[in-house]
Amino acid sequence: MTIAATRRLHRHVLRTADRWASLRVYWLCRNVGLLASLFYFRITVRGKEHLRTPGPAILAPVHRSNLDVPLIAGHCPRRLRSLAKEAMFRGPVSRWFSASIGAFPVQRDQPDRVALESAQRLLERGEMVLVFPEGTRGSGPTIGDVHNGCSFLATVTGAPVIPIGVAGTEEAMPPGARIARPRRVVVTVGEPIEPAKMAAGQGRQRRRALSDHVRSEMQRLLDESRETLASISGAGGHRASGAETPIRR
Repeated sequence: MTIAATRRLHRHVLRTADRWASLRVYWLCRNVGLLASLFYFRITVRGKEHLRTPGPAILAPVHRSNLDVPLIAGHCPRRLRSLAKEAMFRGPVSRWFSASIGAFPVQRDQPDRVALESAQRLLERGEMVLVFPEGTRGSGPTIGDVHNGCSFLATVTGAPVIPIGVAGTEEAMPPGARIARPRRVVVTVGEPIEPAKMAAGQGRQRRRALSDHVRSEMQRLLDESRETLASISGAGGHRASGAETPIRR
């Protein structure tokens, strides 16, 4: 697809997402995700107050499963916009539904300038955008290298980055699985990282410094989420379903 065609697709997707019917679909799907997270996955959310950060914000979660976006969106009181693989936008029905649930396309196998432009436009409108710094789904307890797309958006828009650790979704719905299993999930939301305060230097050096800090926070929050999940499982799951506790500092 040419750059011009890609930009037309993005304009169409962003317009579709702002229509009244699309907004109704978003909140319906968001509430379904919330109910599923509480009763099927018995989710525990820590630091949920950070999801109420006003103004433009970038959510930067660990990515281990296709469940990550709907489960996080279910606990986010604001509409969440997220990058999604371009294959989700093939065909008019799939394109409409993907746009309605807040997604917009990204080419994952190469740097996608148009996707970054759309994300920047949404942030400049004051919206909340989810970006996976790892780029694609990872596996296991260690965060690998992260891309600079998240830090680029933060530095050019001034939007804070909110790192998130997620544990349990990989076991609930691993790659290739068509049906999610009823496994416990723990989400730990970190404090917003202000790019102006955390990134030193200029240009690429500044973005790399911010990326490294975001990666470090993601790793810490992933470790906390895994520890909490192990504790809940070891205690026989006596904690109330969907319980929320303050983030440990």
